[in-house]
Amino acid sequence: MKAVDTVSPFQAQWVFNITGSDGRTGMAQAQVRSYTMESFVEEVNEVFRTIEDPHVQAKAVSERLKKLLEVPGWLEEKLELDEEGGFGRFSLHLDEGSGHPGNGWWLMASVQKPGQDNLPHDHGATWVVYGVYKGAIRQRKWRWAFPGEGVDKAQIVEHGEFVQENGSVAYFMPGEIHDTLNVKEEGRSLVVRLESQKLDRVTRFQYNPQDGSMRVMDHTDPANQ
Repeated sequence: MKAVDTVSPFQAQWVFNITGSDGRTGMAQAQVRSYTMESFVEEVNEVFRTIEDPHVQAKAVSERLKKLLEVPGWLEEKLELDEEGGFGRFSLHLDEGSGHPGNGWWLMASVQKPGQDNLPHDHGATWVVYGVYKGAIRQRKWRWAFPGEGVDKAQIVEHGEFVQENGSVAYFMPGEIHDTLNVKEEGRSLVVRLESQKLDRVTRFQYNPQDGSMRVMDHTDPANQ
């Protein structure tokens, strides 16, 4: 397990990077090829059945997702993707009987356009894992700052950033604020995301860094899909 170069030490505990297959034995490569999304789903359900601590859950799921990201071709096959385009969000698996704690967990993929971004937001009481199958996205973190911390009024301020590239996995715990950007200038980024509770079923917020305001996220807004 190797932290990506752009990640600071405090972030390295929850960011994982897969750098390729150099040095792997033939047996290890065969094991990777035989790992399927269905195997991943079974292992995630086992995590939810046997682990109650949400942080331990998120770490365990992250480790399994990086294993899935090593498997070549599986996402293109699931989504029936052409070599170019195909932008949008796609459901891979919804498990109504599991999740943290309840409300069902969701595995989805997003095919992102060059420069695609979103507003700073949180995930409510839910933890979320992001894995880059192909491409590169910037994750920028935010936090609340208050008078006495270098600001005149309560507002969110940048709290670090890092870039996820092929095979990199990162998780965000409940209450963390972040935004994402596809940093590919040309071509798409393929991102796999696991929501420990389906986010359109929980209350969460978007933030405006300019005026310090926040609002409940509108799940019916296509920009938030």
